[in-house]
Formats: sequence, C-alpha cells, structure tokens
Amino acid sequence: MDLASNPIVLAAIIGLLLCAFVVSHTRLRNKKLPPGPSPLPIIGNLHQLPLEYKHQVFAEWAKKYGDIFYLNVFHKPTVVISSVQVAHDLLEKRGSKYSDRPRMVMLNEIMGFDSVLSILPYGDQWRLHRRWFQSAFQANTAEQNYRSLQERGVRRLLSVLLDAPADFMLHIKRYSGSAMMEIAYGHPSSSPDVDFMDWADKLLTETFELGSAGSTLIDFFPILKNIPSWMPGNGLKRRACNLAAMVRIMLDEPYERVQRALAAGSTQPSFLSELLDEYSKKGSITLEDEYNLKGAAAMVYIAGTDTTISVMMSFVLAMVLYPDVYRKAQAEISRVVEQSRLPVFEDRSSMPYLECVLKEVYRWGCPLPFVIPHRLLEDDEYRGYHLPAGSLIIPNVWAMFRDPDLFSDPDRFMPERFEEFDFSSNPTVPDPSKAAFGFGRRFCPGRNFGDSTVWLFAASVLSTMDICKAKDEFGREVTPKPLFSDAFVSHPLPFKCDFKPRSLQAIETIVSSSKTDIA
Repeated sequence: MDLASNPIVLAAIIGLLLCAFVVSHTRLRNKKLPPGPSPLPIIGNLHQLPLEYKHQVFAEWAKKYGDIFYLNVFHKPTVVISSVQVAHDLLEKRGSKYSDRPRMVMLNEIMGFDSVLSILPYGDQWRLHRRWFQSAFQANTAEQNYRSLQERGVRRLLSVLLDAPADFMLHIKRYSGSAMMEIAYGHPSSSPDVDFMDWADKLLTETFELGSAGSTLIDFFPILKNIPSWMPGNGLKRRACNLAAMVRIMLDEPYERVQRALAAGSTQPSFLSELLDEYSKKGSITLEDEYNLKGAAAMVYIAGTDTTISVMMSFVLAMVLYPDVYRKAQAEISRVVEQSRLPVFEDRSSMPYLECVLKEVYRWGCPLPFVIPHRLLEDDEYRGYHLPAGSLIIPNVWAMFRDPDLFSDPDRFMPERFEEFDFSSNPTVPDPSKAAFGFGRRFCPGRNFGDSTVWLFAASVLSTMDICKAKDEFGREVTPKPLFSDAFVSHPLPFKCDFKPRSLQAIETIVSSSKTDIA
C-alpha cells in the first residue's frame, strides 16, 4: 500500500489538489501556454505520463507539439525542451531567470543531499560552491594538475583488463571511482577504498530508484514529509529515511578522515584538504563551513563517477557492435602512437576521428536523458507563449540527440556524421560532448575533466586492445543488444565482451608502463 492509498492522507491530498486547481486555474486563465497533451482537472497530465523511459515518450510528444511543450502534474507547471535552440534561448541567454532548481523535498530535506552543488537553489550558497569547483576544475592549470593521476589510473586499468578481461565492468567502475576518491579526498588511487566505493555506488543506485529529482509524491505535496514514516502506505519515506543515514555517513566519514590526516600532518593534496587549509588560515571552521565543505567534496565524487562510467561503458558497447569503427579508430592511433608507448594528452589533437567517435558515444549513449530540472524564477514569454513562474524546465537531451532532422538514422552509431561539422556555424545542432553535461549556468563544471578521462580511456584501449564479441559455450559469437537502463544516469544494460591484447608488443607496453607506478 502506497502513501496515497492511506484514507487520511488521500483526503488531505484531494483537499490540497482542489485548492491548487482553483489557484492555478485563476492565475493562468487567458494565458497562452505552450501546446501539450490535454490535462484532466485536478491531476493534470498525470494519467498520461509513462512509468518507464519518459524521455522516449516525451520525444514522441515533441514531434506532435513542438520543441517546447507544456504539462502539468497536480498543477505543477512543467515545460519540456526538446531542442538545443530553445535550451540556448532560455537556459543560456536568460540564465538569471532559469538557473534555479525546484524544491526537492525527498532528496534535500529528507535524505540530506541539500549541500550538493547540482541541486542547490540558485543563490549565494550555490555561487560559493560554484567558485570552489571552477577553481578546482576550470582554472588554467586544472587540466595539468590531474593529468598524472589520470595516466596512472589508465595504466592500472589496462593491467587489470589484461589479467581479468571478463570483469571489465567492475574494472571501469573502480578506475573512475578511485580517481575521484583521490581528487576529492586524497585517498591514493593506487590503493582504492573499494568498500567505500561499492557502498557509495549502492547508495546512489538506490537513491535514483526512489524517483527522478523533484518528481516524487512528497515533492509535489511537501506537507506529506511530516507524516510519520511508520504510517501504513509510507514505505517510500521509510526507504528515504534509511538512505538518509547512509548519506550522512557518506558525507561525514571521508571528511573526518581528511581532518585526522591534516592534524597528523599526513594528508595528501585534494579538493577537500586545500579548502580545509584555506578555511583554517582564516580562523576556526564553523558548522556552516563544515556543512558546505562536506557537500562539495561529496559532489566531486558523485558527479565524477557515474556519468563517466556510463560514457565509457557506452564506448565499449559501441565498439563491440561496430567493429569497422573500432578498426578505423585503431588505424588512426597507430599512425600517431608508437606501439612502445601509450597515448598521452598531447596526442589528442592528432586524432580527429577519435573525437568524432566520442561525440557519437555521447549522442548515442546519452548518459543523462534528462538533466536535472531547472526552475523558472519569474513569469516569462517565449515565442508568444506564457511560461509561468515556478515552472519546472526539463531539457530532454535524449530527444535532442535522437532528432532525425539533425542526425540521420539516429539509432545507428555513425561517427562520420561529425567529420565535417562546424557547431559554431550551426547553433541549432547540439554538440553532444557539451550538451551531455547540461546547459547555462548549471552545466557541470567538471565537464572538461570528465571528457579528458573518457578520451584517455578510449585512446589507451584502442592502442593496446581488441574489443571482441564474447563467445558462448559452443564457441558462437554473442552479439549484445544496444539497450540502456531507465535511470537518471542511463547505463548500457549488462553485456559480455572480450578484451584481447593487440600484440605481444602491446602486452609488453602495458606491463612495463604499470611497473612505473610500482617503482
């Protein structure tokens, strides 16, 4: 039994809906809203929302209603954007109006993610966190600061892929997670905190299973958060409260570990240690400072792992399904990189086809079908339509990337579509390597780091490995299906493949390069 089936709660919800209906109907009367499916009284478009793969259904609705359409659910105005042109016009050009986040009762107020940059409301606290992230990931020296860490990580990844190729999914997760643990907290990636990473991965997976950000029943009716979790039908809140204890540990435990290391003089340079050192020089660290620092450091780990893993797994899947693309990319790398060494970042400008491959990975795999909703701070007008203040603004990135008018045969993985493309001369077409990370003032500040991590992974694997279809017990090749999870961060569904060294020289290169980290 869910919360809405409790008779007392149901009566309260009906009363609230009636009030919301009267207020909303009065306020929006005679306003020209964007087109959209016809709503019912009280519940709006709730009955039309699919339970799964909403981004795909919304893409179909965009074909009927246009690249900006309107919904309401329980009289919460919602505007869905399905083109990069509208995203640019609203989220970029009018950023001061469109950079807020909706109130996220479940994630923030119950679970305790309220100090995490990506869901902070637009204001002074957000600006403080943004400044920290810009300094760490967007400063002129930021990319250079992380290159040795990234190169060490990929050498270790190649070594374990050589030893245990069947566990490639686990290896890729550890590769991404250990790098972000070192950046956020200074925990050496040479001895990754496997237990913490596995535990954090479980926490985030269960968090996303509760529902999309800002879209649970409690988000629509915040008063419901005051109903005790033990009441019948309140299982969602019970799960959220249990996860809240895990969130607290995720925020506190690594923070306290860095504090102890600082006190002992044994800390390693990290995002958190540098901020703690900066604040210590100013005087004592307040509880408010701790609250912000814990959330910021956790955000480094959260934002830097799951999306990067998704993109790398999509790359592997695409290379298995499209071996001609893989061979063409390998040939390019062979012309640039001698077999006796691994690719380095200085090689990137000499590999234009690999750039096209990665843009196509972002487009085809689409790690974030919906980026986190924005919230409109004040009434606005666009294309003659009225956009009400408080509207949820949902960019459907998946629809942008699968628009057949922009990308012919969109289900096909085809890097050549980007070979002669100039995004600066055609702003109506999204650059997948940028649009995948969000829009306007809320774009991911770690975008360049994440992209460079993916590039180094792809180039290094192409240089040393052949990715092949797995074989069943009868020796027959098994072709995986290009299927992706229905989640906030979408991943390829589990599949099998085989990683094989390209040559004896490739084995020697992997082994010798991994020894440099031991020496």
